[in-house]
Amino acid sequence: MKVVTKKNIKRLKTQKRNYLNVDELNAYRVAYGQPLKAKDFIYYVGMPSLLFVGFSFILLYYWWLSLLMGVFGAIYGYKVFLPKSIEKSYKAQSFNQRNIFVNNMTQILTDGEKTVPKALATANSRSHGEFKEDITQLQARLVGADNDQIQEGFKNLSDKYKEDVIFIQYIEQLETAMLEGRANIDTIKDIKSYHNDMKKKQTEYEVKKQGHLKDMKMLCGVVVIFILAVSFSFGFSTYLNAFAHHPTGWISCTVYLLLMLSFFRKFSYYLFDDSVLEVKM
Repeated sequence: MKVVTKKNIKRLKTQKRNYLNVDELNAYRVAYGQPLKAKDFIYYVGMPSLLFVGFSFILLYYWWLSLLMGVFGAIYGYKVFLPKSIEKSYKAQSFNQRNIFVNNMTQILTDGEKTVPKALATANSRSHGEFKEDITQLQARLVGADNDQIQEGFKNLSDKYKEDVIFIQYIEQLETAMLEGRANIDTIKDIKSYHNDMKKKQTEYEVKKQGHLKDMKMLCGVVVIFILAVSFSFGFSTYLNAFAHHPTGWISCTVYLLLMLSFFRKFSYYLFDDSVLEVKM
């Protein structure tokens, strides 16, 4: 595997393909110190593969069909589940670092003798990962900078995290404090409160989705039990010959598997979609 650098991370921001390769996925993970591990592939690639193998086999009992469905599930997991889970983790850790930064900066700036550069130095010592590198770059840009350079430095940081509107507002307040030599601490405290509220909503939303994931797993278990009950209630040989290995069963199970795939796809979109947390201006 090639060495992952800061350049790899930046390239992810302009990714135009429909999937990310292993190196690019790893770049997301190492941004906050957690490289890809075998368990990531086992869970996010193996789980959908096993799911499709299991359902297709107990419906039709064709080993070759189950094998094909397993390959399809593995490809789906690699192209969809694995990238989305890694991206979701990356965004969550990035947001947490920004939230910690906002709280630390606000606490430091309540001391009227603290300038923005000094506050940045203290807050950055408590940051981690890629975000720490971003603040370090901002600090370097602010050393001996004129007003235009100060604005450019803060703009670069804002552009990178433009999806976090509240954070951008906070950065704008820091920029104003640098240019005017004083911070509007009341406004800064208000924005910090808004960012904390957003984090609280994010946590509540994630707990809700994990609850739905648990329900989904239980539903899959109930469906498996139901299918097996139907298979053996009339005798397994009867089910096999009159349904599973009969055109009626082929058509019925094809429709069922397509419906299941559609439901699975929609649920996975819901599970990884955090757009409800985005703030529109």
